Amino acid sequence: MKKVSKRRHTHHRKPPSGADNHFQRMEHEAEEGHPIDLVVEKRVQHRAARKRLIALQNKILERLRDDKKPFFALEELRTHVSAEREEAYFDVGYEHGLADALATERRGRARLSAEAGQLATEFRERIVQSRVPTRDALLALLECVWAVAAKGESSGPR
Repeated sequence: MKKVSKRRHTHHRKPPSGADNHFQRMEHEAEEGHPIDLVVEKRVQHRAARKRLIALQNKILERLRDDKKPFFALEELRTHVSAEREEAYFDVGYEHGLADALATERRGRARLSAEAGQLATEFRERIVQSRVPTRDALLALLECVWAVAAKGESSGPR
């Protein structure tokens, strides 16, 4: 057994509600492994931990003798859950980073107060996390804008 687990392409599922799966979009046929997996492999360098995992796994398999099916089923499920979580973490980081970069770029030289910047960040994060369709997100933001406009310019912090 060479590796504890290897990312298989069969675990991928269609992203909910037609959302983009940024992790899957990064995959290229010509490369030996997923580009993100290759970069992470270089960063974390768990060679010793992987060797220890393989040794422990082999010990367990030796003790199981002929009844190894439950172990392999456990390992397959664990790999599946772990791979889905890794993809989700990547996608969430990508979406939040993209939203933040776009907001910063579009803001240009305009500076927000600390409170306004925090509010903008919270709005952005909530919108990205909600995964509602763009049209609905825009309508929700318009409703907020209307509420602020109705409040009037003379109202300020109390």
